[in-house]
Order: sequence, then structure tokens, then C-alpha cells
Amino acid sequence: MTLEQRCLAIVGVTEIESLQERVLSEFASLCAAQSGALWVSGERVGMRLRAWRGMLDRAALPELVDPSLVQAHAWKADTSLLVPLITPGGELIALVQLSDPISGAFADELLTACETFGQFAATAIKTATRFAQLQRQGLRDRETGAYTLSYFTDYATKEIYKARRYGRAFSLLTFSLDNLAAIRQRVGHHAVRQAQQIVLRVISQIIRDSDVVARATEHEFHVLLPETDYFGGLMFLRRALSSVLDEADARALEARVPMGLTGGVATFPRDGDDFDELLICCRRRMDERRGSLHHHLRLEPLPFWDEVELLLGNSRSPKLPDAAGEPSRRGKVADVLFEELQTEIGREFLREPMARGLLYVGGPSVKSDLPIVRALDNAPSDFAPRVYLLGRHADLQEHHAMTPVFLEGDERLARHEFLLWMGDGSAYALLQRRGRGATWGFHTSDPTLVEGLVSKLQTAYDLQPY
Repeated sequence: MTLEQRCLAIVGVTEIESLQERVLSEFASLCAAQSGALWVSGERVGMRLRAWRGMLDRAALPELVDPSLVQAHAWKADTSLLVPLITPGGELIALVQLSDPISGAFADELLTACETFGQFAATAIKTATRFAQLQRQGLRDRETGAYTLSYFTDYATKEIYKARRYGRAFSLLTFSLDNLAAIRQRVGHHAVRQAQQIVLRVISQIIRDSDVVARATEHEFHVLLPETDYFGGLMFLRRALSSVLDEADARALEARVPMGLTGGVATFPRDGDDFDELLICCRRRMDERRGSLHHHLRLEPLPFWDEVELLLGNSRSPKLPDAAGEPSRRGKVADVLFEELQTEIGREFLREPMARGLLYVGGPSVKSDLPIVRALDNAPSDFAPRVYLLGRHADLQEHHAMTPVFLEGDERLARHEFLLWMGDGSAYALLQRRGRGATWGFHTSDPTLVEGLVSKLQTAYDLQPY
């Protein structure tokens, strides 16, 4: 195929996903390259990885490329050929990286051909992107501005195809305004629309260019997060729920009648192999959040230490209410439980050091002989979980696998110990108070309750979210 034929072949492709794959394929064929990757400019951030092929290690490819680092002309770096896709008007649209040439090296005369084809490819991608934007404008709900369910379902179907082909993960989130009927009855229909718009406005502010938000029903909304594992989806859910409640209009409405906002996460392929299965999983997890002890005890307004004291109680406290979610218990606990759990969690970390998670361990002292410290002394340099140790006193100044946090003036840490763990599909909390002859504790595997404790701990001590 001649260069002119290649250029004409891509100009007529208007579907952006297909075009991106076609452009990379044509570049690989033009340069006899066995491997390649394509990054495309977005609306908010830099150039995002959109396609790759061949023998490249996906994990080694950067998700984002800074446009300021891209040269104006094609260039060779080590064994790779890099081609900026620039429109005739000088706008940088994308970057192609080609590698593993069949001949062993890329010839210098390829640079001019690549730049010529790159101009056509840049124009085609820009046109297809604009075409997709115009299509989306006609597929938005008129009341809320969110995409329609039909468009969202079609988009999710395409994402499933890509995820299967490239071995990717993506997450589906569902949000529900459970109290819309009460809002309509007590405040009026205008407040229902206000609640919907608040949720969509806040979510739209925190999503990426590639994320899609849709209105499914009057009270339910979906969000699709490409290239996002379960833990990433869970962090987004926490951030979205927190951001909505922090919004001024939401606080004003909540003061009159609670919105009842809840959400659930499901991730492809671990939670389902098609859209319907993922949606069922999302709704099941929303039901679990509704049945959580966190909601039964109405713990949301309480600061961290007030919640800790309420959950711990004492031997004269009333029995915890039965909840439909994961079990929670309080009472006397073994003196060695706190240490044994640290050891076991450390072992689990080392079994899967690249699995993301959050662990907070708090107590009177941050010492180098804590079980979690000893367990993670041999953690690899690319250790993925975030581990924080909180205490009033310390002989541990730094550690490659964890972050010590010193809180010298906080007397509450002199009387309490806690362990809060959130991982990919699991959560656990242990709160305890040591006394004369016995240790009194509360422990739970209720994910919503653990998430709430983690969020409040981060707020209380200004700790950075994941």
C-alpha cells in the first residue's frame, strides 16, 4: 500500500476507537514495526494511552505523556521511533511510539514519511473526536445533562470489548438518591431536580476525560471508569460521596431532608463478564451499604474519636443492633490479637506486594519492633499498599514500606489502639482499649463502616487520601 493510500484509508474513519487502532496499525505497517503505542490529547490532562500492540509490556507504558516533552518532529530514541501527530495548523493531537523493527533498526528516510502520514492521522483523529462530541451532545438527558442510558450501555459494551481484548480492568459505579420521594413530598419537585443536579455536578468535576456519567432513572446514575481496578473504583466512590456532602447546596438540602445518597462499585472482569452482571453486583453492594451498621447507628456526623468511643462502649453498653451487612462484635478480646493481626496482614502484603490497599495502625508508640514493621522489613521497593503508623512516641524515623505519623500531644492514643485495613475487596477494623486485666475491643468486616472510620481518621489528622 502506498503512503497516499494509507492517508486516504484513515480519513474516512469517524468512529474514534476504531480510528485510533487503525492509525497505530498503519504506522506499524509503514515502518515494519512489531510493537507500538498511541497516546491522544485530552480535554483536561496530558496525552492518555489509547492503544498499543505487539510485544510491549502494558504495565511499563505510561498512562499519561506530558505534551511539553514531545518534540515537533519525528525522532529516534534508543531502539524506538517516536512520531508526533500534528495538524497542518500546528496542533499536537497525539504521539506514536514504534519499536521492535523487523529489520533491526528504523531507517532515517522513514522520518519524513511518518511526519506526512502523521499530519493526516492528526486531522482524522481531531475530526473523529469532534464527531464523537457532537454525537454525545444529542445523547444527553435534557433535565440533567447526563448521558442517556442507551448511550451509556453502548459505551459500556465497547469498553467490555476493549477490556477483553487488552486484558484491562474497568469499574462501573451506581449512585442512588434513596430519599427522592421524601424530598418531593416535603420540599417539592424543584428540590428533586436540585438533588439530581448536585450529584451530577459534583461527579462531573472529579471524573476524567475518559469517564462517562449517565442517568438511568430518576434516582439512579451510572459512572463508567475505564482502566480502573476495584480499589480505584472504591476510592472514587468514597471521594464522590464525600464531595457531594461537602457541597454547599447539598448541605443546605440535607438540613431540610436527607438525600439518602449511596453507591456501589463493580469491576470487570472480577465481578461480572457483561454489563448486566456488573449492574447486579453494583446494586447488591448498594444494599450492603444500606444495611451497614454505619447507617443503623447514624454515625456519619460523628468525628473519628467520638465514633471510636461509641463503637467500643463498655461492658454496660447496650448490645449492638443487628445489621444486614458484614458482622461486627464488641467485648473482651485477646491481649495478643492486635499484634497477631499485624503479623498476618504483613504476610498477606508480601504474598501480593503489588495489590493496592490502605492500612492504618495506631497506638501509644511507633516502634521498630512492631509486628507490622518487622513483617515488612523485606518488602520490595515497588511495594504498592500504603501503610501508616500513628503514635505519640517513636523510635522509628522512616521505613521504605510505611509512613510514621507522630502525634505527641494526643492523649487518646495513649489509651487506644486501632487497626484499619481496606484492600481490593476486603475491609477490617479493630478498635481496642487496654484495661486492668482485660482488653476491650470492637472489630468488624463491614466495608462501609471501615470506609467511614478511615475517612474520619484522615480528616482528624489531615492525612492524605489514597
